[in-house]
Amino acid sequence: MSSAKSVSGTVYYNANRVESLLAPLERSLEANDALSEWVKLYLGFDFGTTNTVLVALNEFGEPVGAVMEPSGASVSDGVVVDYLSAVNTMRKCLDRMERRLRRQLVGIGAAAYPPGISERTAKVCGNVVEALGFSCEGLYEEPTAASDALDFRDGAIVDIGGGTTGISILQDGEVVYSADEPTGGTHMTLVLSGALKVDFDKAEMMKRNIENNAHLVPLLRPTLEKMGTIVKNHLIKSGYYGKVPILTVGGGGVLPGAEEVLSATVGVEVKICPNPLMVTPAGIATRLWRQRSGNGKI
Repeated sequence: MSSAKSVSGTVYYNANRVESLLAPLERSLEANDALSEWVKLYLGFDFGTTNTVLVALNEFGEPVGAVMEPSGASVSDGVVVDYLSAVNTMRKCLDRMERRLRRQLVGIGAAAYPPGISERTAKVCGNVVEALGFSCEGLYEEPTAASDALDFRDGAIVDIGGGTTGISILQDGEVVYSADEPTGGTHMTLVLSGALKVDFDKAEMMKRNIENNAHLVPLLRPTLEKMGTIVKNHLIKSGYYGKVPILTVGGGGVLPGAEEVLSATVGVEVKICPNPLMVTPAGIATRLWRQRSGNGKI
C-alpha cells in the first residue's frame, strides 16, 4: 500500500482509500452510469459554500456515484443560510442521481457541519435531508467525516472552502481543536476578477480551469500565503506546531504549486489530498455506512 508520509516518515492517510473511493467518485461526476451495484444506499449530503455534493455508497461501502451542483446563495461559510434554496439545490442533485441510476433513490442519509457552530445551526443540515424525504441518521463534524474518508486519525486537517480556511486537530479521529477564518476559494476568484477586470462568474471559470491558465497562479499566491499564515498561527496557538502531519482538503487550494507555497509559509510540510473535493462528502457517507451497517472498520 502506498501512502503519503510526513517529514518524520509517519504514514498518515490510506492511499487505498483515495484509489478505491475518492478517485472513482470524482470521475463519476462526469459519468452516466452507476459505479457499483447496490441493494441499499448510504447517502452523504454535503452543503459547501461553493458546491453542494451528494455521494452514494452501497451496502459494502463501495462508491455508487456522486453529483454536484453550485450552492449559489444557499450556503455561506459552510453554513446553510437559505433553507429553501438549499433544499432545491440538493433536490437537483437527487434528480440527477436518479436519472443516472435509472431508479428512485431509497436509502438513509447523513450530513455534516463546520466545527464551532451551534447545535441549532448544525441541525439545519439534517432538516434539509429530512425535507427531501430521507431519514437523517447521522450529523457529523466535517473534520471527523474527512478522517473516515481517508482513515486519517491523528493530525491536522485544513479545509480550504469557498469562504473560509478551517483547521481541525484530530486525535484518534476526534476533534480536539478547531478554528475557522475568512479566506477561501471565493477570495481567489475575487482577486482574479479585480486583477483581470472580468465579472465574478468568468473569474470563477478561469480559476476552475487553472491548469490551462497557469500564468494566473502568481496572482493567487498572496491568498495562498494568507491561508498558510492562518494555519501556522492556529498550530502555534493550539500547541501542535511541528508535532502533527498537515493534510489539506476542499477545493479552494487546488492550484499548481499550492503545496510548496503552503509548506513554505507554514514552515513545515503541508500535503494536499488527492481528489480533495470528494473528501468531506465521501466521508459523510462512509461514516454513516460504518455506523449503520455494523461494519466497525473503514
